[in-house]
Amino acid sequence: MPRPLALAALVVLGLLAACAAQKPYSDAMFYGNCIMPFGADPCDSDMEICQTYQGVFATAYPDAKACNAACDRIALDPGNDYMWRNCGYMLVHGGNLCAQQCQRLYPAQK
Repeated sequence: MPRPLALAALVVLGLLAACAAQKPYSDAMFYGNCIMPFGADPCDSDMEICQTYQGVFATAYPDAKACNAACDRIALDPGNDYMWRNCGYMLVHGGNLCAQQCQRLYPAQK
């Protein structure tokens, strides 16, 4: 196969792989990715926050939008005291992973 054709085939293959729906995280993978601190870790509630986000997936949702709303409620809860414990970054990180898992569990219907 000539090089330009091989390169084009690799690009097309890469684009197809990027567009394919990804498998949901296992519970262990979600939790492990969630509790990994980024350098210094001033938050004393990493595990508790990650368990809270992981709890979102104990409920079935009609679609990714509803699942994402459940993730958002955790960070936006006015009674949430994690922000005052140097854990704001963990709420953002856990929320991002939660949203990713929602997209993986409820891929867009075409």
